[in-house]
Amino acid sequence: MRAPRRPRGFSLVELLVATAIGGVVLTGICLVFISQAWQYQAHASRRAVQSSVRQALGFVERHVRNAGYGVDPDRAILAYDSFDAAGNAPGNGYPDGITVHARDLYFRRRATTVGTDFLQFDRELQRPLHKGEILLVLCPGAIRYAYVTVGETAPEGATTVQLDTAASPVDSPSGPPGALFHEQEQLSDACFHDTESPVVVKVERSSFYVAAFDDDGDPATPDATPYLMLHRGTDINGDGTIDGADAAPIAVGIEQLQVAYILNTLGNTPPPLVGVEDTVPWGETWHTGTPETDRPRLDDAYASPRRLGSHPANIRQVRLTLVARSTKADTQRPGDDVLTPGVEGTEGPSLPSGTTSWRQLENLGTTPAKTFDPRGGGFSRAVMREAIAPKNLLMRSQFIPIHPGGG
Repeated sequence: MRAPRRPRGFSLVELLVATAIGGVVLTGICLVFISQAWQYQAHASRRAVQSSVRQALGFVERHVRNAGYGVDPDRAILAYDSFDAAGNAPGNGYPDGITVHARDLYFRRRATTVGTDFLQFDRELQRPLHKGEILLVLCPGAIRYAYVTVGETAPEGATTVQLDTAASPVDSPSGPPGALFHEQEQLSDACFHDTESPVVVKVERSSFYVAAFDDDGDPATPDATPYLMLHRGTDINGDGTIDGADAAPIAVGIEQLQVAYILNTLGNTPPPLVGVEDTVPWGETWHTGTPETDRPRLDDAYASPRRLGSHPANIRQVRLTLVARSTKADTQRPGDDVLTPGVEGTEGPSLPSGTTSWRQLENLGTTPAKTFDPRGGGFSRAVMREAIAPKNLLMRSQFIPIHPGGG
């Protein structure tokens, strides 16, 4: 009978080999986990970027589509090419700004007393009228009217509103309404003091531009986070001044806003395109750049020569391009480049000869401002473009709302 073998343990070599094999397996598992986690974060970042740019474009689109409702087409849209929000001035290589105006559906008052510096309403205000809000005063029949701006915030329950009598307001998307909405001198016209009181409605102003903010207080640093901003042209924070501090961020990571305009044309004539091959006139200078006799009128026929010139009242499409980037840079990748065109022909079939195609970022140029350069930096980026037709710019007469409410 064989004697039983004595139990023995593992040798040192066996332990070392087992430890090495276990270490290799655990290292592989960790590397797979880290890779999956990194890919998940990368995909989550891209989804967040795409969601941000979609929401931002949808928000801006709704406002641009309503531009000109109840407002003269010649002041429905203001264009600000390459706007430096930090300096509140035109810049070089900055995102564009755009301001649109449309009538508020829920505000209507009778003006029992009209002065060139105040309005007295027939009923109390149900909510404050902030400094900078635009009012449209319509004579009976709406043949004569005047745009005016609130000069001092009128609290809830007030019946008298002071008007802004500034001679030359700052023309900026982050400032108060400009000269186009300071027609208080016209309120001395006899129709505003007739036996039938004029009607006062409110005009909503919506300005969109891109600004950058950073924790260290320096918006010029590369790690500053860009936001799409909405400014109403009013003193929201109550400090008595209308400036960038009254704006509200509506979308994070929006790095670029580029705007171009397709103007009116007849027949087979190619439509003029402003803001691609050339720069857009700054703000109200586009409105005043043509002689008085050439500006389109509300009652002009659609085929009138005045409706075919280079004037914002003749805009038939607004082309918006937005770029969103991730809020944090990824040090393991160079980052997306949405400015430099790729190899010719990779964008799809070529367009017919003489056709002006979409540019990568319209008229941004090749040297964007450092904070808003849509290239590299380790950021994921998404681009969305849309052409919007603001139908209300075809309006040919003013009107007085018939709803009995007052807002």
